[in-house]
Amino acid sequence: DDDGVCDACRTHEVKENIDWGMREDELIKLLDKHRKNDGSYDCLVPGSGGKDSSYQAHVLKYKYNMNPLTVTWPPILYTDYGLKNWKNWLDAGFDNISFYRNGKVMKLLTRLSIENLLHPFQTFIWGQKNLAPKIASQHGINLVFYGENEAEYGNPKQDFNKSKRENKYFATKNYKNILLAGIPIKTLQSRYNLSLKDLKPFLPILNNKSNKNLEVHYLGYYLKWIPQEAYYYAVEKCNF
Repeated sequence: DDDGVCDACRTHEVKENIDWGMREDELIKLLDKHRKNDGSYDCLVPGSGGKDSSYQAHVLKYKYNMNPLTVTWPPILYTDYGLKNWKNWLDAGFDNISFYRNGKVMKLLTRLSIENLLHPFQTFIWGQKNLAPKIASQHGINLVFYGENEAEYGNPKQDFNKSKRENKYFATKNYKNILLAGIPIKTLQSRYNLSLKDLKPFLPILNNKSNKNLEVHYLGYYLKWIPQEAYYYAVEKCNF
């Protein structure tokens, strides 16, 4: 800003002045709205088994008595520690869907992302961001929780003023204007002989009746998010 201070630091300042007790009351109302008593999943937590997703899932299940389904878009290659943490997360008491996408398509799109965007992680991010709402919709789950708001790390600080992400964050009317690896969908299909089925895992869901009630929220809006404390919690509760 004009004072030379970044949005992430401004967001930190705001967090110190929030009534977190009131925010927790808001969270409980949201959870009660979506809570199910028939044993089915009532919220979804995407994650890798890192400190944040471990904290999210555990606090929702064991403090607020929700029944979360966890969902993972795994890395192309796990580190030994990463795989161990993911397994320990699930062994702490969670059901999980791990979606391993078509390796041939993933490698092609990753190469094209590097060539066109100098961004080897872009294809992975597309899939990672778009998987959770799709799985939630398929399982009749209308509440998805991400962890801390991206404003913590430099997204516009006005994003921090609300917990709910707009529909356009995770859904679209059509794929016409989407560029994947910097290339229009139709061009990918014709030039590289890819079908829409090949590309679908990386794309957002299409707006329809089945997902019209889907809500995507940041848990960090309701609970004061301190990364180091999330780490300590994950070590204690999930053997991180």
